[in-house]
Amino acid sequence: MKGKPLLRQAFKTFFKNWGAYTILVIVINFLMLGIVVPLTTFSTSLILRLNGVPYLSYTNVVWLLTKRPAAVGELLVLLIIILALIFWQFAFLMFGIQNIAERQNQRLPRVALTALKNLGHLRTGSFLFFLGYFILVLPLSDIYLNSPLLSKVQLPAFIFETIDQSWWLMGLVVLFYLLLFYLGIRLIQVLPLMILNRQPGFAAAKKSWQMTRHNGWRYLWRMMVLGTVSFLTTTLLSGLLYLAQLYFDQKSNLVAFSGAVISMGLLSIWQYIIGAFSLVVFMLVLIFNLDDRGINQPVGTVVSRPTRHRYRRRIFAAILVLLFLSLQMTFNAIYLQGALLTRPLTISHRGVDNGNGVQNTIPALNKTSREKPDYVEMDIHETKDHQFVLMHDENLKNLAGVNKAPHQLTLKQLTKLKVHENGHTAHIASFDRYLTAAEHDHQKLLVEIKTTKYDSANMLALFIKRYENRLLRDHDRIHSLDYHVITGLKKRAPKLFVSYILPFNFSFPETKANAYTMEETTLNQDFVNEAHARKQQVFAWTVDDDDDMTRMMFLNVDGIITDDLHELQVNIETTFDHPSYAQRLLIYSNELQDASDSAGMPQN
Repeated sequence: MKGKPLLRQAFKTFFKNWGAYTILVIVINFLMLGIVVPLTTFSTSLILRLNGVPYLSYTNVVWLLTKRPAAVGELLVLLIIILALIFWQFAFLMFGIQNIAERQNQRLPRVALTALKNLGHLRTGSFLFFLGYFILVLPLSDIYLNSPLLSKVQLPAFIFETIDQSWWLMGLVVLFYLLLFYLGIRLIQVLPLMILNRQPGFAAAKKSWQMTRHNGWRYLWRMMVLGTVSFLTTTLLSGLLYLAQLYFDQKSNLVAFSGAVISMGLLSIWQYIIGAFSLVVFMLVLIFNLDDRGINQPVGTVVSRPTRHRYRRRIFAAILVLLFLSLQMTFNAIYLQGALLTRPLTISHRGVDNGNGVQNTIPALNKTSREKPDYVEMDIHETKDHQFVLMHDENLKNLAGVNKAPHQLTLKQLTKLKVHENGHTAHIASFDRYLTAAEHDHQKLLVEIKTTKYDSANMLALFIKRYENRLLRDHDRIHSLDYHVITGLKKRAPKLFVSYILPFNFSFPETKANAYTMEETTLNQDFVNEAHARKQQVFAWTVDDDDDMTRMMFLNVDGIITDDLHELQVNIETTFDHPSYAQRLLIYSNELQDASDSAGMPQN
């Protein structure tokens, strides 16, 4: 393969057997998404349930280590199993791609067994190296080396919001990501060396470092070409189908509906093909670039197999394609009728809309309530004299210029202070006054109860005594990051609607909460489906990007918390208020691309 343009050779190799490669990728994704992911999810939930662990989060790490060490041990064993499955997935893909490229005509079960045997050759050191390797190449894994088991390995948005407030932290993060990307390029040949050449992890890393010396730009260029081809072809097809649907929408309803179903089917099929194309071509480049792959059969050697086996494989492939098409067309028809989506609640984050006032203040509430959000989300802290005040931060310095915490001042002292934001100024409000203003505006609230270690022992009891009946009468809701608040409210005031805030989707929690307020970056369809199956709702926070709003709607969340209320309302109106089939097709195209990016292939 030396001397030949590897990318051109990989293109030719893919197109010679594009159907076989696509089916290979579909099969491995079906195995992972349909079998492995549900089993690992069930195993995680079972471990938590048997050990009496209600949820997994950074907030209960110390409790887990000290009170539930058995659960921690079992989760670590499960993590090792997951890593082994990830390695097996890539081994299966590489052996399968090699098998098709060299026309070895091995059946998929044989390829899967070969991959499993390859896993058995891993030494302990190599396996530990594999764990560190995936941490290093994570920026690249989101592009081409993705796995459904890695879909939750991403940083939540709230971490980046914290980093954005400090230019030097942002600089460090940028440098860190550049370093990771550089290491990912230099170690890009590790997987094929470990899998196809059976080299130990550190030996594979050393060899990859040598192979990529002075060649890093070539790998980067190949990835850019692949990404550009995938993006342009998908965009072109989506545009042509959209224009065609605009024409069909002018005809009879039957013609418009039938055209939309067919267009969606074509778009879905193309996403599967282009997803397989990107993954397979990328891996072929890595395979072809090996100096010594230890392969007995030269490329192009045909291993004779009985004709009946070829017919069986073709029949199986045809059945698989027909089954997929029938399921896809059924899904398309239901989707186009709007039966899969429900209109989410619109929730204004901290009571503002696109900087129309100071967060958590009455003037901002008055302005925002005129736009008719379903709920206004706001935050309260306990004061020094055991009252409740509107404030998100645990320190007043950022908004009020006072280096004090709410628990250090009385309510009277706090309400004399002014806060400044977005070019606006307002007084800090007591919860009583804010609640009265909301009632005057006929505005329902989503109250976030903030807690600190300085809160009084009976803080929650005081809150319930003062506000339970009033909140119930106004149909207000509550949410909190503090699990003790959730359990306390459900025990002492069970009629209140309470949502537990989760900053990260590790596993589905076992709680009595009425809903979950989930940070949107790790929220997925499985979590929403599980919540709905348990009669619990899901609110996504904080969703400010138009595409993310659409993605949350397609996950069928019950509410969306946003800083840009007007943009959300426009997005919902476009999606739900009798959009044209062409518009639905465009929305579906965007959502399909997001799903493809998150798991390597499209998901419905």
